[in-house]
Amino acid sequence: MRFIGREKELDQLGELMGRGKSSLVTVQGRRRIGKSALVRRFVEVKGVELFEFQGLPPRPGIKNSDQLAAFARSLAGYLDVKGLEFDDWSQAFAQLAQLGNAVKRVVFLDEISWMGAKDPDFAGKLKSEWDRTLGRQDKMILVLCGSVSSWIQKNILDNTGFAGRISLSIVLRELPLPDSFKLVKNIAPKTTSADFARLVSVTGGVPRYLEEIDARSTAERNINRLCFQEAGFLFNEYDRIFNEVFGRKHPLYSSILEGLIDGPLQPSGLAKKTGYPLNGDLIESIGDLELGGFLRRDHTWGLSGRMSKISLLRISDNYSRFFLKYIRPRQQRLVNKPVGLNDSLDFIHWPVAFGFQFENLVAGNADRLCELIGVPGSDIVQLGPYFQSATKARPGVQIDYLIQCKKGLLYLCEIKSGVRVTGDIIREVMDKTKRLKIPRGFSVRHCLVHLGELPPSIVESGYFDRIIGFEDFLK
Repeated sequence: MRFIGREKELDQLGELMGRGKSSLVTVQGRRRIGKSALVRRFVEVKGVELFEFQGLPPRPGIKNSDQLAAFARSLAGYLDVKGLEFDDWSQAFAQLAQLGNAVKRVVFLDEISWMGAKDPDFAGKLKSEWDRTLGRQDKMILVLCGSVSSWIQKNILDNTGFAGRISLSIVLRELPLPDSFKLVKNIAPKTTSADFARLVSVTGGVPRYLEEIDARSTAERNINRLCFQEAGFLFNEYDRIFNEVFGRKHPLYSSILEGLIDGPLQPSGLAKKTGYPLNGDLIESIGDLELGGFLRRDHTWGLSGRMSKISLLRISDNYSRFFLKYIRPRQQRLVNKPVGLNDSLDFIHWPVAFGFQFENLVAGNADRLCELIGVPGSDIVQLGPYFQSATKARPGVQIDYLIQCKKGLLYLCEIKSGVRVTGDIIREVMDKTKRLKIPRGFSVRHCLVHLGELPPSIVESGYFDRIIGFEDFLK
């Protein structure tokens, strides 16, 4: 499979390799996002040695000694010795230094959160050995990688013991739309932009999911096979991920996302909907979902420059929302259906399904949106979904995406999807603009981002300063 994208991250790692000193790197991101593939690709491109150690996935009864034994077996293979055993991680990390410093190499501790889950002093022992030996080897990059981003955040990045020791912290997000399209075209060259839109609205830019596409099938058949057949890769993927990443607390984490299926909510509204009190546990769980790439908190701001304390939470992972909205309610029936009975996807009203998913894709590709509008990054003051709360003096309004630039310039972006975008959209945007409290001296430019057929009357009206189609994101 051809490796697509991640040029920025590969360049960052390359700069570290050329420094001539040891480097400590963290890589975070949701399951299937391509963290391990990134490290292996870097090693392949640079032609350096790779020493990879995998944490064992969670299971009932797993012990620290199991993780140590797996680590010892891998290290024994690299050192070409037999009978290597460890009673403690301090011993294991001390032996890791015996790999030597003769050639440039990457030492890769993959799924480190699983590896260290049963030893509360795991991170401290790693830090001690880094200071004593590993950090003094001038030809090594030590990569700490894990899907439980909150573990890396709490035990490494926020650990005062590691302060000043982390050379690079990478958070892998979904592939941008152009790279996702390249990946799909590499697998299925005949894929149209319309087919890709349907596929990526389900998978998001998660490489592992896109790699499951069958070039011989239509987009609808691929979705049916992957999502609505018991053996399909995405049929139980959500539960696998949440069990592996969040363990026994996965019902709480899943309830948070379920509460956001129908749209964004403030934390207080989410607490009310889920029945969980708005306390430290809920706030911490929301933060963990943010770090894991499943949820995003959008803070609004005052156009005068002050950030607001008000925020909205939304599901940022397209697959998770699609699963909760369309797959989970039908899982039991699909498991029990007679063999040979084919389900159509008629129950999915695609224009509605596309709506939220498409907004997610646009928000997740903000760099490309700004590039298409023609806004340089140096001009941007703030950007994101924007909401203005209603008061006695002003009405409330919600803007799909607002870009505030220097010198009082606002780009108000309306995001629409459907088989055909109706002409009512101009009236809707005019009403939103009228409701928005715009400071004196500010000017507004209107942008339409659309997926679907656009009536000529909208273009001919000249109302929108920029009209951007989904296909433009793919170029």
